[in-house]
Formats: sequence, structure tokens, C-alpha cells
Amino acid sequence: MPPPLRASEVIFSERADLAKANLGKSKKPEAASILRRLDYLEQRLLADGQEGEVIPLPLPKPARLLEQVHGVLGSLYCCDLPDFWRLLYTIVRADGKPYVYILEVVEHAQYDKWFPNKGR
Repeated sequence: MPPPLRASEVIFSERADLAKANLGKSKKPEAASILRRLDYLEQRLLADGQEGEVIPLPLPKPARLLEQVHGVLGSLYCCDLPDFWRLLYTIVRADGKPYVYILEVVEHAQYDKWFPNKGR
């Protein structure tokens, strides 16, 4: 088994940052649970950037919006969050170092639109 891919940093896209900020403003208990899991995953992804489930490329047609918004993806991973939310990320390299780039933090309804037939 290969050693874990240690990331230099975890970076949130503007869209993921906005989702995180909106969760922080929410008074719903589920939002606090999602935020706690995001904090935990941020640390896990630093230790092993390949923690999530691999989403095979090429992306299904509805999910190609992700490439339009975030650029060409060399890899795509998904992590489950509480209350059926999902975190989507990729790994990018800059200056010879790997970085985890969190693309989206979305409710399952949006995830289902991008990846139909994946089911809960």
C-alpha cells in the first residue's frame, strides 16, 4: 500500500468558502454538525489527500459544470458530511507540492443533480 499523500495546505474555493460561511450563520443544529465535520476533514485531508471516494472521470454531463466553474480537473474526490451533504475536492500541484483544493460543499440534492443515479 502506498504511503498517504500529505498535502501542503487545504484551500477552499470561493463557492466552498461561501457555503461554509452560510453554514456558520445558520441556526440549525445540522449546520454545526456539518461545520465540525468540515474542520475534522480539513485535518484528515492534510494527512492524506486521498481520503475521499474517487469520482471517475470523465464527469457525467450534468457535473461538467464543475469543470466550467473550477477548470479542468485531474482528479475528483467526494467525502460524506452529516445530513447528506457532500464535500467535493481535487488535488493540485504547485511548486512541486500537493494541495487539496475543496471545490464544493453542497446539499445532497445538488450532488444528485450533478451525479444522477449515484443514490444515497
